[in-house]
Amino acid sequence: MPPVGCIDTLRGFFTPPASTHGASTASRSTSNNSMASSTSGIQAPLAIVDMGSNGIRFGIIASLDRHLPVLYEERASISLFEAQFSDAKPLTSPHRPALTPSISNTATIAVLGRSGDGDDDEDDDVDDEDNDDDVDHKARLRRTLVANEDDVLLLDDYHAAEGENAPPTRQPISEKVIDEVVRTFERWQALCHQANVKNVRVIATEATRTAPNSTEFQARIKAATGWDVELLTKAQEANIGALGVMASYHTVRGLFMDLGGGSVQLNYIIRGPGDGSGESSPNAQSWPYGAAALSKRLNHCGHDQAARQVIYDEMVQAFKHGLEDIHVNPLIRDDNERNGGYRLYLSGGGFRGLGYLLMARKIKKKDGSRYPIPVINGYVATGKELAKVVEEYRHMAPEEVHTVFRVSKRRAKLIPACATLMAAVMEVIPIKDVYFSEGGVRQGGCFGMLPLDIQNKDPAFETVLSFMRTSGLHQCLHESDLKVLSLFVASALPSDFARCCLPSTGEGSVAATENGASKDAADLQVFIDSLARLVPILVLVMNCYNQLPKEARSTAAWQLFLPGGALANCYGLTHGDRATLATVLSERHEGDLADPDSGDAIKKLVPGGKVARQACKYLGKILTLAGLCSPLPGMASLILSGGPSKHGSGRVTFEQSPSPSNGRRRPRDPDRTRVGDEPSDDEHEQDADGSDDIVVLQASEGGQGHGQVVIRVDKGHPLLEAPNVQDAVRALAEAAAKSHGFTGGAHAKDSDEGDYIGKGKGKKSVSYND
Repeated sequence: MPPVGCIDTLRGFFTPPASTHGASTASRSTSNNSMASSTSGIQAPLAIVDMGSNGIRFGIIASLDRHLPVLYEERASISLFEAQFSDAKPLTSPHRPALTPSISNTATIAVLGRSGDGDDDEDDDVDDEDNDDDVDHKARLRRTLVANEDDVLLLDDYHAAEGENAPPTRQPISEKVIDEVVRTFERWQALCHQANVKNVRVIATEATRTAPNSTEFQARIKAATGWDVELLTKAQEANIGALGVMASYHTVRGLFMDLGGGSVQLNYIIRGPGDGSGESSPNAQSWPYGAAALSKRLNHCGHDQAARQVIYDEMVQAFKHGLEDIHVNPLIRDDNERNGGYRLYLSGGGFRGLGYLLMARKIKKKDGSRYPIPVINGYVATGKELAKVVEEYRHMAPEEVHTVFRVSKRRAKLIPACATLMAAVMEVIPIKDVYFSEGGVRQGGCFGMLPLDIQNKDPAFETVLSFMRTSGLHQCLHESDLKVLSLFVASALPSDFARCCLPSTGEGSVAATENGASKDAADLQVFIDSLARLVPILVLVMNCYNQLPKEARSTAAWQLFLPGGALANCYGLTHGDRATLATVLSERHEGDLADPDSGDAIKKLVPGGKVARQACKYLGKILTLAGLCSPLPGMASLILSGGPSKHGSGRVTFEQSPSPSNGRRRPRDPDRTRVGDEPSDDEHEQDADGSDDIVVLQASEGGQGHGQVVIRVDKGHPLLEAPNVQDAVRALAEAAAKSHGFTGGAHAKDSDEGDYIGKGKGKKSVSYND
């Protein structure tokens, strides 16, 4: 049987019976070895209820578009896991139910089962006593990993055998908790009626699936609301979390872990616009090391460090075999070898708590200012940063952990367990960086319903496009405008922009000898790679705040993608992307922020450091010029492409001009700027036909020019002849003159041409041609 991907495990799961929800169904066409899309007859708006182990989430999805717009969402702090263990008593009966291996742990159990059979005794020098201890430890681990597919793991089975008190057993969900759930669901049903929601999906995970009175619990919900509860199997639960991460990012490639209250999952995921349907392992791993479950086991150990070490070693062995069992894609393995570690995508409340702790560590002690983008989705940290937090918190007692932003008292008590689990993970898996995601059952389930062509769209672009269409700003660009303006902005960058920006890392180069140069180069490459996606987004929103008072435009545009902005919920953006968008948009409106200190804090998050920040300012001035040339929808194609109109024809273009053959620029006074009909005394500025070439930017590397960007403004349209357009071109030239060719801050050396070589000074003259 060929392997299956994430969506294949959910085939048919999200197609509701017509008699229950009144929605038509459609067949799904998926490949057996990929994460192909599924298509259902469910129509929006629809509601998703995620009955997790540590909380119950509700959300109304306005439409099944790529960005999965949410009409309303809320969370009920009802822990179904705690409801089954908080008042439990130690098990007194010596009888245990018969158990069978779970899907995800079968291979591990088989390996451990062979460890003590005596068939392979290759090392006769091994001490018998040590060997017996090792066999005994593996036997304990094997008993711990044995589980029933529809029941929880038999926790600490070996404690009772050693005369210790066994941990509490699972108890039925109490009548009080059931009543709280029912009343919460009745509230959500009223909201669904108000929002005209016809399709409601109630998805339950391990805590509901394994409750002793699960059938009665589901029946009470059905009787009160008419909603059926649909139980995810372990395989579906593991895979739907991976789909949630894919929904929240534009491109994913790495390992994935989801930490819930009762279990933790591991898989690898690959998906991008050019990757077709994406890919994951059909053998997703799942273990009973959820935040609440593991916390109970560790707390049961008390101060017994030996018992804690047994649990830790158990997890290390489980993760080691699990990593082997998912058969990581060679592309991801190559990334690991090349980068010195895996990229790890983290989802689930426990991991998000670690993410907020990482943010809290960035608080400045001098003024108490916090990390400026407290949005967990898109937050990126290095493996080293994560290791420091893990080491700090793993040995703490639950009551010693203080609350921080977005970490409640109940979540804080689980942090030591989460840190202990991550320490075990990091002992097995080398981690280069971690990407945090808020994707869960709601996002993963809805993403799985989208057709492949919609899944392949950019969630950030689709969010911005929807915002511009529905915001009432009347600034949504025509499709032809968007194409013309995007090409216009992109053409303002040198054709070999990436090569000019990135410093050489060859032997003897400045980049190779300066401390941290390799990291700067890597971050700068991230910035360069992001521009292809971010430029169209910038073009879409460049005029959306023109109606505000001039002194408010820069701050409003800067805030757009940040917390408090209208697009703070935009998926598909890292914090570096948000910082880039904010910095460029503020510069588009002269960069005069109401709170300059906050602006500086955001700028520091732009990947690539000073060089990238200079590029952001340059891009902002390009948007200023583009906005003046196309202040209203429908004008860009008439002006920037030179098309005729009732006002005549005009054109503004950026042209790529090769550097002089000797790669050297002519010295020029950088303070002189000629605009309009001012006479020129520089004979080199005249073309053969008498018109002027205007060098706005000249990128260079180590004193050798690689290309010039020349702007040409042809008169013929009144929009292009006004002084404010001339001022915008002058500002663009001045920004370019200060940009150091995007390279000077990284690796330029002094030369006999002084400040002009390697610092992109170029000419700042501007030409208007009749």
